[in-house]
Amino acid sequence: MALASGVMLSAQSCKEDFLDVDRYDVLSPEYIQTSDQGFDDGVRACYANMNQMINGDSMKPWLWLAGHPTMDTQATGWDKSWLTQDWSADQGELYDEWKRLFDGISLCNNMIVNCDEAETKGVLSKEQITEARAEAKAMRGFYYFLAAQTWANVPIMKPGQKYTDELPGNDGATNAIAVLDEIISDLTYAVANLPQDWKPLNGQYGRATKGMASAFLAEAYLWKAYRQGNPSGPGDEVNKAKDLLKSIIDSGEYELLPSFTTLFDPKAWNKESIWEEVMDEGDKSKEWGGFHTNAHGWTDNYAANPNGNGGWGTLYLSWEWYTCYEKGDKRRDGSACTVYIKNWGDFKDRITDEPLETTAKSEYCHGYNPYIDSVKSSQQQFHCNTGGDRAPSVWSMKWWRTGNNTWWSNIWSPVHVYWKRYSDVLLTYAECCFRTGNAGEGWQYIDMVRQRAFGQLEDGREAELTTKYAQYYYDYAVAAYSTTWTGTYDKSHFEDENGNLKYPLPFGSNGNVAPAGQEYYDMVKTKLGFNLESWQVALIQERRKEFNAEWTLAPALHRAGLLAEHIRCNYPKDATKVADLDEYPWTPRSYEYSEDKMDFPIPATEILRNPNLTQNKAYR
Repeated sequence: MALASGVMLSAQSCKEDFLDVDRYDVLSPEYIQTSDQGFDDGVRACYANMNQMINGDSMKPWLWLAGHPTMDTQATGWDKSWLTQDWSADQGELYDEWKRLFDGISLCNNMIVNCDEAETKGVLSKEQITEARAEAKAMRGFYYFLAAQTWANVPIMKPGQKYTDELPGNDGATNAIAVLDEIISDLTYAVANLPQDWKPLNGQYGRATKGMASAFLAEAYLWKAYRQGNPSGPGDEVNKAKDLLKSIIDSGEYELLPSFTTLFDPKAWNKESIWEEVMDEGDKSKEWGGFHTNAHGWTDNYAANPNGNGGWGTLYLSWEWYTCYEKGDKRRDGSACTVYIKNWGDFKDRITDEPLETTAKSEYCHGYNPYIDSVKSSQQQFHCNTGGDRAPSVWSMKWWRTGNNTWWSNIWSPVHVYWKRYSDVLLTYAECCFRTGNAGEGWQYIDMVRQRAFGQLEDGREAELTTKYAQYYYDYAVAAYSTTWTGTYDKSHFEDENGNLKYPLPFGSNGNVAPAGQEYYDMVKTKLGFNLESWQVALIQERRKEFNAEWTLAPALHRAGLLAEHIRCNYPKDATKVADLDEYPWTPRSYEYSEDKMDFPIPATEILRNPNLTQNKAYR
C-alpha cells in the first residue's frame, strides 16, 4: 500500500511533502489516535489507492472502461476486444481494479473506525475528527462510485470487515441501488463537513473538497435514476443532482480555462480541476531511471505514437471521432494529431458531405505533433499496419505533450488525469436542465462549453496566454536540443519569425464563432439518423469532443442511456475487411451493442473466492 511518489502532487503539495508517507500498513491505531500528525497520516492513507500500475500500465483498465466501449478510442492486439464488448470475467486487469478499489475502501473504513475511537477517547478536537471522517467518507464514496459504475452489483464492506472476509452477496437491481445509497450517504456527509470555502484543507491540493464530493454525489443520484429505469426523464434524483451541480457553478471556485488547448499542459490544479491526479515530480524532471517508468511509463509506452515510436497499441483515436468536429472547433487540434495522409480518396465527411480532405486535413496537426515537432511515422494511410492489425493513424496529444515517448527511454512526461472537470459539471447540469423542462437554460450551458471550444474565450488574451504557456515548451526544446534528439525538439519550432516565443497552437478564435448548439444539433440529428432528442445528440457529440481519451466518457453516456444510439449512428455497421483498411478511414463494426454488457463481469477469481457473489446477468 505504498503511495507512488508523485501521484496527486501539485506545486503546493510538492513543497509541503503532502502524501509523502512511506507505508500505511504500519500505522497503528495508537499512533493515529494520539497525535495530530499521526491522525493526519491516517487520513492520507485513504488516498493511497487513487491509482495503481496494473501490468505496468495505469491506463488500464480505465481507458478501456471509459473510452474503448465508445469506439472513439481504439487499440490493437488483445486490447481491441474492448471495442466490441468482447471482454470477459477472466481478464486479470478487471480483477486488479476490483482489488484496488476494495483495498481503498478498506483503508477508508479503517480511518472511519479510528475517527470513532478517537472521538470516544476525547484526545483530539471534534473539528479535526469531523474533517477527517469527511475526507475518509469522500474517498470511500469515490472508490465505491468507481466500482458501482463499473460493475453495478458490488458487495458493501462495512467498517470492521476486511476484504479477505466473506462479504455479503450482490444479486439484483436492489443491491445496485443499495450501493448507490451507501455512496450517497458518504458523499452527503462529506459535502456537509469538508471545508465550506470549497478549498482543500490547508491549501493542500489532492485532498478531497466540497466540490469533489458534490460533483460525485450528483453523479451518484443520476446513476440511481438510471438504475431505477429512468435515464432521461425528470425525478427526485435528477432535481437533487441539478441542485448540487448548480451549487458548484455558483460557488465561484471553478471556471473554464480560456483555452481548451492548455488543459493538458504541465500546469497542475488549474481552475477547471475539480478532481484530478497530477503525475509530475517537479525538480526531478531532468533525472533518469526506473522511477520515471513507474509514474510515467504509461504515457511513454502506451499513449504516444506507437507505430512510429515503438510501444503497444493501447490508445489510438478513430477517424469517426476525428471528423465529428465543426470547422473552427479547436478541441480537435488540442486533442490529437494524425499521420500525413498521402491519398484522401473520394471519401466524404459524414456530417457536411464535403470532401474528407477538406474537413479532416488539419492546418496544425496533420503529419506531426506540434508540441514536439514530430510524428516519426513511415505510415501514410488512414490505418497503420501494426503487424496484422490495423489501427487509425490518429494519436492523442493529451497524453503526448512532451517526451521522446519510446518504449526504450523514460523521458519526462508530466500529465493530468482528470476525474472531474468543470466542463463536465456544465454539461451534466445542462442535461439536468433538459430533463426537468428547462431547455433554454440547458442550451445556454451547452453553448458556454462550445464558445470556449471555438477559442472565443481566448480572444484578446493571446499575449497573456502565450506568456503563461509557451515558455515551458521552449525551455524543454532548449534542454533537449543538446542531446541526440535535436530533430524531435527543435527550439526554433517554438519561435515566430521575429524570434519571439510561440505557443505550438495559436490562440484566439480567428473570427470563428460557435454556431448555436440547438440549431446545429437539430441538423446533426437528422443527418446521422439519431432516434433521440436534439439535446441528447448534443450531449453525445459534445462529450466525445470534450472528453476523448479521458476517464468520464463511456460512463456518462451509459448512465444517460445514450451509448446504444452513439454506436448505431456514429459507428454504423461496416463489413470492410482488415486488409482493406489502409486506404479506408472508417471503423468496421459487426457486433450488436448490448446495454447489459456495460455492467462489466464480476471477476471470476472474486466469485470463486466469495460464494455469496452472483455474476452480472450478461455473463452468467
